[in-house]
Amino acid sequence: MIYLTNFTVIPTNTTQLLLPGNYSSSHDYYGGLVTQIVLGIIAVLSIVGNMFVFVVFLYSPRLKNSSHGILIGNLALVDMLTGVSIIITPAYIIRENYHHPPPGIGGSIFCKIIGSELMPFSFGFISMYTLAVLSLERRYAVVRPMLHRRYFTIQRSKFVVVLVWILGIAVNITNILQSYYQENANPPCDWRLLVGPQFSMALYGILLFLRVVFPMVCVIVCYYDILRYIRQKVRNLLRSIDKTESAAYRIKSKITLTCAITSLAFLICWLPNQAYFTYISFHASKINDDLHLTTKLLIFFNSCINPFIYASTNRYYRREFVAILHLKWQFCCTDCHRQGSIWNFSRDSHHKSDNDELKLSMDNITNKGNSTKSIKPNLFLVEEAKTS
Repeated sequence: MIYLTNFTVIPTNTTQLLLPGNYSSSHDYYGGLVTQIVLGIIAVLSIVGNMFVFVVFLYSPRLKNSSHGILIGNLALVDMLTGVSIIITPAYIIRENYHHPPPGIGGSIFCKIIGSELMPFSFGFISMYTLAVLSLERRYAVVRPMLHRRYFTIQRSKFVVVLVWILGIAVNITNILQSYYQENANPPCDWRLLVGPQFSMALYGILLFLRVVFPMVCVIVCYYDILRYIRQKVRNLLRSIDKTESAAYRIKSKITLTCAITSLAFLICWLPNQAYFTYISFHASKINDDLHLTTKLLIFFNSCINPFIYASTNRYYRREFVAILHLKWQFCCTDCHRQGSIWNFSRDSHHKSDNDELKLSMDNITNKGNSTKSIKPNLFLVEEAKTS
């Protein structure tokens, strides 16, 4: 459900219904026990899966020393926090069983930060901006590698991550401004009207552009340009005998493919909610609570699928996830010496992974070059490049 009336409230993508002429909220939550269970599963998968990705980022020099690795690490952190916010936001799982905040400033902070659903949607917008920057980074890495080394340094990437967090929270500030604590209400978090209907719709249009339209257009344009460039690049590489360039390009294509699929999944999960909510916000139709709830579940589902995308599209992440599971198993045993050896081996493997993958790709190209059918194009490489 949403806080949406026919007059002066700024539309917000929240879960309770504010009826015209009645500003007190109630415990009338839609979805029932099944929705609570689904949200609980999504939250657990988001926390556990993205924790794996974040641990890989923390112990991988390959990721920590690359711009795309920093952005993927930030995306994993945001999705992990999204899972936490699903658990602690009263409207999702806890519902009427949560303890009311104390009156005063504590209650006001609770309603503005937690009760208003500020966190899950702010994390969603942070993810959207992160994917937009990631698509731009991949575009420069593939199409303009010389400029990529100049613009996407480690320090600049970290600065962009901070900026993305600020923007993601800033575009959702209406939740903070509209939510307030009402001591005698049940639940105590309510919404106040700030502006007139015309200004409200104009403001929502601006926020819609900043939150959704601009980052989505950036993602689509960047990956379209990458696809166009890759098609031409593959044709040139098939005529080339530069094995080092071919191997390095193949690694770069795999990274880009992973990022592209992640962005596509995000767009698929977010577009239904944003399109439907925009349709409702401009009073084109009455709200359907079941449909709105379904689109919101799709949004939250996106926070738990990225680790599966990484593992299914990139061998590096598969290897690191297996290493983490193996290491966790070894920590449960009593052989401390073996634990330390495995830990050191795991850390060393991070340093060698780039060279090993590059060497493996070069060996494959060399072996194919020595075969009698070496003049035939590498169909796997062509297909992989096209899909990215």
